Amino acid sequence: MTRSSWIYAAIGVVFIVFIGCSSESKLEKEIRVGLESGVRNDSLFLGLKFGIEFQEFFDHCRELNRQGLVNEGPRNMSVEYLFKDSLNNPIAFNFYAQKNGDGPIRQYNTSFYYYAWVLNRHLQSDRLMAMLKPVLMDWYGGNEPFTQMKDGKEHLYKIDGNRMIDLFIYDESTVVATYSDLNYYINSEVQK
Repeated sequence: MTRSSWIYAAIGVVFIVFIGCSSESKLEKEIRVGLESGVRNDSLFLGLKFGIEFQEFFDHCRELNRQGLVNEGPRNMSVEYLFKDSLNNPIAFNFYAQKNGDGPIRQYNTSFYYYAWVLNRHLQSDRLMAMLKPVLMDWYGGNEPFTQMKDGKEHLYKIDGNRMIDLFIYDESTVVATYSDLNYYINSEVQK
């Protein structure tokens, strides 16, 4: 091999390494596009949104409870809303705000499960996960959800402006979903 061939081969290897290191994952690209859009989607579910104070969250949930729309979730660790008219089997939706110091709420941790999932193979989390993609589109419109592996699990992401919804199968009964304001998500990921 001539000297010029070695130089071209070395430049080729460097170029391939550079391209491989600089490529964004689908998630990174969608986060960047969402943030660059300047679009704010702070409304989430049941009248809750990003940017409210923790006391507002409690007051709002108390009012939802007074109206009979929500109850205490399992072990009194969340708020539970029951989708009674969803398909033929009720779905429990549990949620709670993620405290961010003394600042406004920027993240909500939620979970979905069929209320009668025990001993019913057709009501387990893999079936529920498949059903949630069209539900998210119905609730929020906007961009199509996409899947990507993270920490050895397949995640379903829906990103619209600053709002990111991240769903994954937690166990045989439960699908976990995290609603994040992307500005908060980026800052918390950098700190890890």
